[in-house]
Amino acid sequence: MNTVSKSSEFVILRLPSSKDNIHFVSLTFGIMQYVFYDQRFLSAQIKTEHPEKFDERVYESFREKALKIKEGHEVSFTVNEFLFFSKIVDFVSKCFIGEPNVKLKVILTNDHQDNSEFDYDRERAYYLNKSTKLFEDFRRSCKNKAILDALNRDLSWKIDI
Repeated sequence: MNTVSKSSEFVILRLPSSKDNIHFVSLTFGIMQYVFYDQRFLSAQIKTEHPEKFDERVYESFREKALKIKEGHEVSFTVNEFLFFSKIVDFVSKCFIGEPNVKLKVILTNDHQDNSEFDYDRERAYYLNKSTKLFEDFRRSCKNKAILDALNRDLSWKIDI
């Protein structure tokens, strides 16, 4: 299995290219693509009108790296990359909750009506459970207090459902 990272960087998370991780990463960036680029979502307009709030090059580069998992590569994240990934996962999780969930469900269900295997509620439950487990497992296994303290300052680890 190939690994995507630079050898001089301090890696704090490795995602092996398993079926579960591939599905999770694909779903994460699939939802991001909808929310950021589909004109049916207000964020597509905000992204265009306020480019200082969204560095598209950074996002696209990171997305490319993460999606290498689909090619059989283990994807490794440094502290800053893990923080960025966590914020993306948190954002997508919040899209599956409350008012955004209603709009997302309508759009995705409509767009996948020809795909009999697509079940929005199953994907939603999977994503919320997997993201919660990812964060819980990371916090439990990370022994570096300085890293945990830094991440705790920048992340809200709980998702209110």
